[in-house]
Parts: sequence; structure tokens; C-alpha cells
Amino acid sequence: MKLITKPHSSQRRLIEILRVINAAEKPIGARAISDELSSRGYEVGERAVRYNLKIMDELGFTKKEGYSGRVLTPLGRRELSDALVDDRVGFVNARIEEYMYRSSFDPGSENNRVVVNTSLLDKRDSERALAAMKAVFDAGFAVSRRVLIQDEGEEMGGAAVPRGFLGISTVCSITVDGMLLRGGIPVNTTFAGVVDVREGSLYQFTDLLAYAGSSLDPIRVLMSRKAARITGAVKTGNGGLLANLREIPVAAIGQARELLEMAKGAGIDGVMRISEPGEPNMGCPVGAGKVGIALCAGVNAVLAAEELGAEIRTTPISSIQEYGRMKELR
Repeated sequence: MKLITKPHSSQRRLIEILRVINAAEKPIGARAISDELSSRGYEVGERAVRYNLKIMDELGFTKKEGYSGRVLTPLGRRELSDALVDDRVGFVNARIEEYMYRSSFDPGSENNRVVVNTSLLDKRDSERALAAMKAVFDAGFAVSRRVLIQDEGEEMGGAAVPRGFLGISTVCSITVDGMLLRGGIPVNTTFAGVVDVREGSLYQFTDLLAYAGSSLDPIRVLMSRKAARITGAVKTGNGGLLANLREIPVAAIGQARELLEMAKGAGIDGVMRISEPGEPNMGCPVGAGKVGIALCAGVNAVLAAEELGAEIRTTPISSIQEYGRMKELR
């Protein structure tokens, strides 16, 4: 199992690559980037640089200029600018905490606001995409089967849905963290990764990225790598699901179980496994005096549609949505 326990060993390296590209006066190739990183104290081979460049291309931070090399996109320059402010230590965790506080999911209330991931789906692919999403919901590999589908021109996450597309909002697992927090339970989202599914059973995390100190959302990085194998998990019982882990105090496990059970009745679930105190959860480390709760990522359904070839672009932890507007997709 690959485990990045020190976030700067991965995310920091991506920021340094952005810095090298930004400092170049013209498009720069992988070998030159590797040499420059070495002079800065980062021993990253040319092959590893190419791998990281592919990730950043998919994230929209860099682009190829013919055979000359890479340059930064406007999004990449913005990412780098943000990273230079205190190196964005804890940026992703700070974003998660902000959305946890902004959400207001209470299983016993009718007026709930949940954290959502937003996707833009080409209308021409809508039939097969929605069928793939239904299959994921049926298998229980998502946080909730409630979705909000919006037509072109409608506002989604502060922007209008483009012509020819549908806007789809799915419930994000951070909603569960917000629910626990509102219940008085301290919660800390620690890792995201891929959970291996074998013969229909959850096995273990095969890849982990830490949230602490991260400058890039680990779920988004895993999405860009196409690390999941959701279609296989649904159809054959063998594949990989995106998931994340949060820690809560051992003393709060009884109350947490009650809240999680109540949430099921309101259409929020996605719990994969709850660890024993201080014990790893499917291979993912859990701190002393803590219990680890693994949840399915809310993006699994839309990723299944993407795996089948549907044109769909997804932004995790995107906005807050009124839960009452969302309907079950069956």
C-alpha cells in the first residue's frame, strides 16, 4: 500500500514544479524541470516529473506547448499565487472546516443544508450517465442517492449551467462531518484514498493521501489520476472506490453511532467501516484514543458515469445546497 503520511512529500512537490514552470521564460520540459528541482533540493527524476505533469494537466494547472514543454494556465498561476501565501499549509482542511460549519444537516430536521459536489454533464450522455449513477446508489457506494439535476441556464454553485449541459449536485461526505460537529463531536478528516473491493467485500485502502497541510484536494487528485475502478466494483464485485477517513474521540463513538443511524433514515449513509479504538481502518492509520470512520466519497456515482465514457466534469466540495431540493435518483 502506498501511503503519503507527510503531505509535503507530495503536494509540496507539485507546488515546486509549478514554481519552476512559472520561473521559466519559455515552455520547459520534464528533464529541465527535474534538473531545476534537484538544484532546489528536490530529487525528482524525469519520469516522476512527467507523472506529476500529467496530474497537473488534468487538473488544468499546466498545458503542453507543442513539443517544447509545459506552461502554466491561468488556473495554474492562480493556484501558485495562493500557494505562496504561507504555502497554503492546511488549506484543504481549512476549506473542509468552513463547509462543515456552513452545512446544517440534522437528521431530525426538515430544513437542512448539505455540502455538495457539482458536475456538468453533456446532455447527450445523460441517459447512460444517470443509469450508471443509479447502479452506484443501488450498491450503496455513495453518501446519498439524492441528487439535484438542473437544466442549462439554471444557477448551480454560483454559476449558470452552460448550454448543452445538465448540472448535477451530489451529497458530499463532508456533510456527515458537519452533522457530527453539530452534535458536539470533534471530527478531523485525515485521509482520502482508494478502497479495494474484492468479491463484493471491502478489503483495504490501496492508496492514501493526507489532508493535513495539503494544498490540493486529495479526492480531486485521485480523480485526476483515475485511480478508482467503480464500474468493476458495481458490476463484478471487484474494483476500487474513492473514500475518506475521519477521526473522532473514542468517548464519542456511542453518540456518533446514534447520529449515523438517524442519518440513514434521512437518506444519508455511505459508512464503509468504523474501526476499533486506535486501530487501523482497512489499513489506514488511526491515532491513539481515536476511532476512524471510513465513508464513501460522494463523487463515486459521477465517476462511474465518467468511466463509461460520459462527458462529465466534477468539482468536489463545491457548494452548499438545500437538502429538500434534492430528490432520490431511482
